[in-house]
Amino acid sequence: MRQTLVTPAIVLRRVAYGEADLVVTLLGLGTGRVSALARAARKSTRRFAGGLGMGMAGEARLRDRPSAELMILESFDGRRGWPTLSTDLAKTAHAAYALELCDRLCPPRQPETSVFAWLEEFLAHLDAGRATAERLRVFEIGLLRALGMGPSIDRCAACGRADLGDEDVRFSPHAGGVLCRNCAKGGDFMAGNTRLALERLARASLPEADTIALDRGVGAACRGAVFALLREHVHGPLRSLDFIEKMSGSMSGSR
Repeated sequence: MRQTLVTPAIVLRRVAYGEADLVVTLLGLGTGRVSALARAARKSTRRFAGGLGMGMAGEARLRDRPSAELMILESFDGRRGWPTLSTDLAKTAHAAYALELCDRLCPPRQPETSVFAWLEEFLAHLDAGRATAERLRVFEIGLLRALGMGPSIDRCAACGRADLGDEDVRFSPHAGGVLCRNCAKGGDFMAGNTRLALERLARASLPEADTIALDRGVGAACRGAVFALLREHVHGPLRSLDFIEKMSGSMSGSR
């Protein structure tokens, strides 16, 4: 029995298929991450109003097929696009990275309402403001937390000690976060000011990220720690991250 589903959705990825079709990966509010075949999507403007561009948010009408891996995207009413994300190189890179993280981290067909809201809010702030490394760190940590993968930063992941202050610690993605000096049997060295900066980022909302400006060295250390954590959960390279790194010369401070 075929089932039709209508849900708010965000376009995570699209791949050309055949002469006019697209295979689209969506993050649906009611469906979670799904992939669907959009027949004649490169020719039809009536069924796919607003297009299926990067990060486009709208209402998707999907038809499920028993025993089929791909759903059918019958229509997509794109109600919210992000004009500056396609005209600003740094914003394009950050948006692509956020979308790819959701594509790689979200389990298939499992609704993630908090992730959906977090991604949409990130794209809105990115579109309205500028691309900053601090907002990207806030997004990454918040995404991991929403998926139950968030690191322990404000307390030792082993013993639970919370009075870490500015003491130097160890950071172990495998252990789940920072380790105090008494529990530090592995992981990489992390200076106290880096841990404090990560704690601030973890507590910040996306609007509050605009008020944070990290020293370059501390920012680089925070980036390294978050990337190490992501590597625990994402297998294989992140193409959009490679793009950010390649463009780092012209995007100084936005990684």
